[in-house]
Amino acid sequence: MARDLEYSYIGPYLRDWLEYVREKNDADQQMIADGNKFRVPFVGVQTEMIQMIFLLSSRYDLEPQAKYMAVHLLDQYMGRLFWKIVSNSPKLNDKAAEKQLRDKMSSQVRLLMVICLQIASKVDLYKTGLDVEQVQNILKWVDSKKEYNKSSICSCEKRILETLDWRLPICLPIDAVELFLVYADLASKPKVRDSCLRLLDVAYLRHAELFEQMHLLATGRPYDKSLRVCRNFLELETNSAFLGAAIVICSNFFFCLKRSIVDSLAARLANLIEMSAVDVSIMANVLFSFVVDEDDLKNLQSTSYNEVN
Repeated sequence: MARDLEYSYIGPYLRDWLEYVREKNDADQQMIADGNKFRVPFVGVQTEMIQMIFLLSSRYDLEPQAKYMAVHLLDQYMGRLFWKIVSNSPKLNDKAAEKQLRDKMSSQVRLLMVICLQIASKVDLYKTGLDVEQVQNILKWVDSKKEYNKSSICSCEKRILETLDWRLPICLPIDAVELFLVYADLASKPKVRDSCLRLLDVAYLRHAELFEQMHLLATGRPYDKSLRVCRNFLELETNSAFLGAAIVICSNFFFCLKRSIVDSLAARLANLIEMSAVDVSIMANVLFSFVVDEDDLKNLQSTSYNEVN
């Protein structure tokens, strides 16, 4: 369900949202600079896990907000465990630490994935969320070799929330997309919103490739997160406003025939989030190059701007 926001009062809401995002990004950047518990995005979260979360979300008719929040819950939980491994073994390099994390969590990953989805579904304002019986049915399907009772499900849920200090991920890329669509007066155009959600799916499923290509184009160097020189780029990976702006711009490549209109929108959104229009446009173009040949988006290329209006 799209956010029920009106263009007439989007200004104050958007300002508050962006201010919170800036404060969060500044805090993340400081942790990276200090080398103090900084998070490597999507460490230990494999594409297959994200695909399964998306599949289950569709099967149980969950809203996009819950689907994406589940991915971020899993990401942040795995990130905390990754930092614990690195802290306990300072001589361990990032790749070795990630392998150790995956080996350690391999037997639990299906349970974690489903419980993250359950937690996220409870946040949905329009539905009651997945109950324990539904969670048990899902686990029977995704992990038939094990049996999970109510106690083990509740225990896992509590462990995840305690590890995250009971703080749910908010201000996600989906929020940025919804807000920027209203800001650009595009929220009333369902095809544009639908294309944004499809692009957002691609951005999650091909997260590593997306930022590797972005880094290569922006710096001319491969993206090696273990190198300190590359770590400032980590902030972009967790910047919801940046990805949201790039997705809204990319969606307009399919519907708007005039490049000057798209460039103008890119400049407006870049100014809004206080980032370079060039960087936002690079990300939008990288994303476009990923999806332009995909079957589920080919039909968008034949849709004219007038049809959307």
